Amino acid sequence: MSEGNGALPLAVVVLTRDEERHLPDCLASVEALVAAGALLFVLDSESTDQTVAIARRFGARVAVRPFDGYASQRQAALRMVDRPWVLFLDADERLTPALAAEIIATVREAPPEVAGYWVPRRNWICGRELRGGGWWPDHQLRLLRRERARYRAGREVHEVVDLDGAAGWLAEPLLHLNYDSLREFWTKQRRYARMRAASLRAAGCRPRLRTYVGQPARELVRRLVSLRGYRDGPLGLALAAILAWFELRTWLWVNEPAPALAPPEAPIALPLPELDLSVVIVSYNVRDHLLNCLTSIEAAFAAHAHRAEVIVVDNASADGTAEAVRRRFPWVRVVETGANLGFAAGCNVGIRLARGRAIALLNPDTTVIGDALGVLARYLEDHPEVGVAGPRVYRPDGTTQPTRRRFPTLATGFLESTIVQDYWKRNRVLRRYYVADRDDDTEQEVDWLVGVCLVARREAIEQAGLLDERFFMYSEEVEWCHRIRAAGWKIMYVPAAAVTHLEGASSSQDLPTRQVAFDTSKVLLFERLHGRTAAQALRAFLLASYLLRVGIEGAKGLAGHKPTLRRERVALYLRALRSGLRPGRRPS
Repeated sequence: MSEGNGALPLAVVVLTRDEERHLPDCLASVEALVAAGALLFVLDSESTDQTVAIARRFGARVAVRPFDGYASQRQAALRMVDRPWVLFLDADERLTPALAAEIIATVREAPPEVAGYWVPRRNWICGRELRGGGWWPDHQLRLLRRERARYRAGREVHEVVDLDGAAGWLAEPLLHLNYDSLREFWTKQRRYARMRAASLRAAGCRPRLRTYVGQPARELVRRLVSLRGYRDGPLGLALAAILAWFELRTWLWVNEPAPALAPPEAPIALPLPELDLSVVIVSYNVRDHLLNCLTSIEAAFAAHAHRAEVIVVDNASADGTAEAVRRRFPWVRVVETGANLGFAAGCNVGIRLARGRAIALLNPDTTVIGDALGVLARYLEDHPEVGVAGPRVYRPDGTTQPTRRRFPTLATGFLESTIVQDYWKRNRVLRRYYVADRDDDTEQEVDWLVGVCLVARREAIEQAGLLDERFFMYSEEVEWCHRIRAAGWKIMYVPAAAVTHLEGASSSQDLPTRQVAFDTSKVLLFERLHGRTAAQALRAFLLASYLLRVGIEGAKGLAGHKPTLRRERVALYLRALRSGLRPGRRPS
């Protein structure tokens, strides 16, 4: 990439990741620079859309590098080009003809003592150009002498470049189509806050008590008053409030250890695979449902001649489950644990014994439709990037039971399956969490699937580890899928396979235990995904909601409305209160 005769001594570098929406207009805006002889270079962070193809269509030279931080990407780009000057652009930025002409003149005539130039930037948010709040003039140090600029290591948010020399100022503005919605702005600031918290923690910074009030207040006043964000009216106020909130959120994240996302034990080595498929079923006092489930599996295996095995892990059932299975299905391996270990621990017992290349975790209150398990096992063979696949799940009445999910945000924890959802069932947070924006008929990648039926690749389990046995019941599949995805595997919903699910056959036998287990697991999950502070806030909220429910149910009972039902519910919520929802305790 050496500079030829007559070439402009400039490389235009665009950093991308899944930017097919913005990139064409960005690259079109630099055509004057390319026509003058500038090199066009795109450094992509493993895009999964048409970004790379678009870049090549515009004649750009393309390199692909895994993303490890904004400063790291820019520093890498400086090493990959050899023009004396580098202009950095983001895909959602645009050059005006006037700015392009000013850059051409600048790089040809810049005094030798100048090592870089600040460029003023105009920002559009929610379709409006902003006038204050730090959004204008938003100067960016983007035009650099390549050999005299270095990005500061460890500063990955709002990255800083150090110059060996003076900095000048350009007059013409760069255009930035920043955020289309406040939701997009919120999501991006959340990501920035997490990255900034990690950098501050690594640098040994720790907040004092006054930090939690002082820093957000200072940011709000700075944006609204000092930087005149009030000029943008309600939008300026909203942006300032969001930035102040994430100032607080940053320091909350700094003050807690990084989320513990490591597997509950080291990666494991399972028995050598001898079969195509192992089916693991954990059972607790659901003998009749289990026998029906095994009947459907037996029919599927007979029709399709699978090299497979079934392992039933019985958690000390009192209904004769183990004896009935051995009598009716002698080919099934039955393991009696001698105690109710919980679902996650029971699954792990079966996984450790499994000899299949694919391992299915199946609820005992399901009926396998056709060759569903075989379809999912073959799907894993045909798609080596997929770690877990799950089927479409039907209720007994033929309607679809939604099983596709996104990972829960902080807001999800305070809405989903809480007293708030009782009175506010239709809201955007839960619609997104339940993936209600996609249809049930389409094969699709998801964050996680409800653990009614999950078929996992042996290698994915060995790499990510077993299920976390601190989850007695509920949420274990969320955390497990989170680890599997973190290890680089995809989670896929495959509606070509289907099962029927009765839902809650085991847990409905003891509703108080079910309630305590559900909310305790939820608190533990949030500790794993969002940190200890978030988990403790959620626990306090759930306990307070139990008190509120006791008051509501007690008042209804005193008013004579279904007094027996009200007494039962008050007893349930009091039992949940006494549990404290402390992860690690078995519900009793």
